[in-house]
Amino acid sequence: KEGARVVFPVPSSSISAALPWTMVASTAKAYVLAAVVTAAALDPRDLTRARTRVPRPAWKGSHFESMSVTLNGHLVKMFPHTRPCSEWTSEELQSFQAMLHGHAHDELNAIYAQVSDSRRLHLTSLDAYHEHWREANALLVHHPHLREMHRDGHCHEAVMWLVHHVPAQLQQTEFARTVVPMLSERRHRCDPKAEGGERELCQRYDSQVSCADCHSGTGIIVQDNDTAGVIPDDPAHPGLARQRRCDQNYVPACGPCEGIGGPYWGDGILEFQPTSCEVVALPKDVPEKERPSPQFAERFIVHQLGSDRLVRTQNAAKFALYSQIRSTMWYDFPLGGESSGTADEGMARLRHDTYYDDAPYKFLDNGLVSEIHLQSRAQREVNLTGPMISLIHSFIGWGKDAGGCTCLADPVGVPVLGGIVDVLKAPHTSFLQGADYMGRIKIGVEYDGYKLGDEGHGDMTKKRLMVVDHYVKWFLHLFMDADKKSPTYGQPVRFYGPYSGFAVYVKFDKTPPPAEVWDMLCVENGWGVPESKPIHNCTGVKLSSYPCMNVEKKSPEVCKPYEKPSGSGQSMEGDGVRGAFGSFFIPRESDLPPAVII
Repeated sequence: KEGARVVFPVPSSSISAALPWTMVASTAKAYVLAAVVTAAALDPRDLTRARTRVPRPAWKGSHFESMSVTLNGHLVKMFPHTRPCSEWTSEELQSFQAMLHGHAHDELNAIYAQVSDSRRLHLTSLDAYHEHWREANALLVHHPHLREMHRDGHCHEAVMWLVHHVPAQLQQTEFARTVVPMLSERRHRCDPKAEGGERELCQRYDSQVSCADCHSGTGIIVQDNDTAGVIPDDPAHPGLARQRRCDQNYVPACGPCEGIGGPYWGDGILEFQPTSCEVVALPKDVPEKERPSPQFAERFIVHQLGSDRLVRTQNAAKFALYSQIRSTMWYDFPLGGESSGTADEGMARLRHDTYYDDAPYKFLDNGLVSEIHLQSRAQREVNLTGPMISLIHSFIGWGKDAGGCTCLADPVGVPVLGGIVDVLKAPHTSFLQGADYMGRIKIGVEYDGYKLGDEGHGDMTKKRLMVVDHYVKWFLHLFMDADKKSPTYGQPVRFYGPYSGFAVYVKFDKTPPPAEVWDMLCVENGWGVPESKPIHNCTGVKLSSYPCMNVEKKSPEVCKPYEKPSGSGQSMEGDGVRGAFGSFFIPRESDLPPAVII
């Protein structure tokens, strides 16, 4: 390749301190190596790995450190000559990456670029990378305390290039004779108030360690390739299947108007209400600074209409229950620029009050179910998701021993909807990292004309045209108001998961939730629905005075503050069904008290 550069990386231990390692200029040998690179053919392993957007379990870790340990174990088996990241300098790693760039196969990068995969090369040429590195090296002169972070970022990026851009044939020949770096196990974090060059170096590092998005169990965990989840296209309804479901890892990649879904009442291709969609701009035509950020406020109250499905699963189920819902969500996770939260004990809180409006549920206290999710900083640091307290209001109305309150360890923890939080030494966020920007679309947003306080559930067929930005992460789709003239510009207006909930936000208040919502059985949720408890009303009753059944098995201690005194710390047996906005637990008869006290 004309203009190619060849470099010869050597670990710093074998380099004289008086001889700085620099990029080696192009030589006649470069043309020979370039010819080898061009001739190196891809084999099925290369193509399979490139098209698989989610690593297999054996290539994952539960957090950043374990991910690095796991992948280093594979590196040692794959390459005979490895050296720890700490034994390299940034300049040596840049030389190594320059050599990798000369061996990279264009077809692999084309696969990544087609679907905006984080493995894609973000600059268009080796010269662009040389300039990028020179700029970073110059910044380090003024911020020497970031040298280890900068070096460790290069180790992660270099390993990613080697494994995902160099064909297997060259990995097993050329690089079997070459010393390759290992991953650093440390996840660096910068001062959230960093500015200028320090902030720039931090951002570059974050982009280099993006492998954690898939290989580490942080954030919304992307699942393994899910061919069973692909809905077959129906020739009688062309395109409808990919509107009903189109996940982040689908091949071919989803378009801006695919995966947008709508209200649903079943798993079938015809059991949802499709909506209109028109492409306004493709991702390449919308500069990143012009895109509303895919996040919520750190503290808010939102009222939403939509659909829920019990049981919540990734794919279609043989049996599931459905209902149209009205729901209030209170969220309180103040960060204020701190990576561990600014509330007392770093507490994160989320509550849903959801009315299941379909006929089978309405007679149960208007179908009202509440769910309270809590997680402290200390629990996050030891990978405990915290308690999830479920309140079935129709049972609450019969008294304390009727089983209206249950507690278990939250299956997923409190989602980080606004900002980024450290979890197990790695950044954790719902959509800010790892989500793909699908483009700008004009979409028909459901329940047009509905106002909080109106009777009924609204009309899903009445739609208001809105210009929104479409983001997808895993199978979850988020739609942000992208119309600068709209009163809700920059806010989330719609959410969809094909089997995990649908919501349109009819009222969104960026205000802190009142303290009572975290310790009251019944609170004013804004829907104007009066209590219909048969005997015991719950207004003004504290959760702490209404002990719950502890149904948690693995970590029962998280529910101890809420359990029944008679439980003596023993978890109860039973069956549960979970939806996106509420959960139900049905205890076994043997665990119920001999009589219901009312």
